[in-house]
Amino acid sequence: MVYNRSMIVKINLILMSFIRLNNIFFLLCLILIVSGFISCTPSREFLLKRSKISGFDKRVVRVLIIKTKARILITSKSRIKISEMRSRKIRYDGKGKKIYLTSENCKNPIIIESWGSPLGVNGKCYRGILEIHNVLGKMHVINLISLQEYLYSVVPSEISSTWPIESMKAQAVVARTYACYHINRKDALYHLDTSTNFQVYNGISVESSKTSRAVNETSGEIVIYRNQPVLAFFHSTCGGITTDDKYVWKGDDKKYLKTIRCHFCKDSPCFTWNENVTLYEIQKYLRKRYRGIGKITGLFFKKKDRRVVSVVIKHKNGVINISGNDFRLLFPIKKIKSLFFTAKKTRDGLILHGRGWGHGVGMCQWGSRGMAEKGFSYRDIIKHYYTGIVITNLKKHNYAER
Repeated sequence: MVYNRSMIVKINLILMSFIRLNNIFFLLCLILIVSGFISCTPSREFLLKRSKISGFDKRVVRVLIIKTKARILITSKSRIKISEMRSRKIRYDGKGKKIYLTSENCKNPIIIESWGSPLGVNGKCYRGILEIHNVLGKMHVINLISLQEYLYSVVPSEISSTWPIESMKAQAVVARTYACYHINRKDALYHLDTSTNFQVYNGISVESSKTSRAVNETSGEIVIYRNQPVLAFFHSTCGGITTDDKYVWKGDDKKYLKTIRCHFCKDSPCFTWNENVTLYEIQKYLRKRYRGIGKITGLFFKKKDRRVVSVVIKHKNGVINISGNDFRLLFPIKKIKSLFFTAKKTRDGLILHGRGWGHGVGMCQWGSRGMAEKGFSYRDIIKHYYTGIVITNLKKHNYAER
């Protein structure tokens, strides 16, 4: 709204008369009316569909589900509404159909909503609403979803719905905590993505009644340390012992992520494993990250806490020093399953005799299964893998924002 000079004079006269009359009630009403003219844009949370979920578990999680330059297909079985975020201009509002979006027609950020039906993105369905942002020619498709509904997908994406209910509850609390830790990031385009870089999120298709029950029965529960949500790392299989985070990620040393003995994950198919790695493979994957690497002449592993913490690669053109975790992540995900291994030289490379799968920090998922089968509660499981923590319910406890 544009205010001309006569309007401003009239408002000032009215304000002065109200002040003279000491009429606070009418003064407050006028302030509210004027402020309503100035700002009437709804919050992003308001744009979420109303649901029966209440309190903290309705807090919005922003999940990056796709980042691409390719065309995107949006579908729904019911009404779809597409509007521009800044202007709120409606670009489409009608019954659901196939809508193709490209970076060319998504130059400005848009919001996509549907009523009574999930939104499909390239054939995969999601609860909540979508935002699309064009970042340097790539469309970033972000799913805005309540924390509770987000967990309905995360828990069965991370563990089997056939596992004991107490292990599912442990996973629900740990996954909720992990999400809360990242929700605290201010002004982020998104909080998490759908991959193992954070925690796996596969939309509606993987949801099950058993894992949703675990989410509901632990509603609002998170793990805190010194009044803050912990960075609740977890992994598939520790192989008998977890590891301190400082040995995996340089600069990290969280007091609640310490080495813990685990006698519960022996049923994991990855409790022990063997893998051949040739020098050709090592050189091939190193070249994707390091240019000018020559023929490998030496390979040395430095260990702490029984796991490889750093790798020194000597080659004809120099020396490369790399962390153990970065070395593992150079390869396909199933190649070097963990850093808990011993290496023996072969004619053309190495044979690795390993234990466990994943980085080895925090909760061992197969260990949580084993503990649940032995009668431990989800609270027992969580307290076993995280040191000095408290399990609290956000309905009763307000932690301080970071």
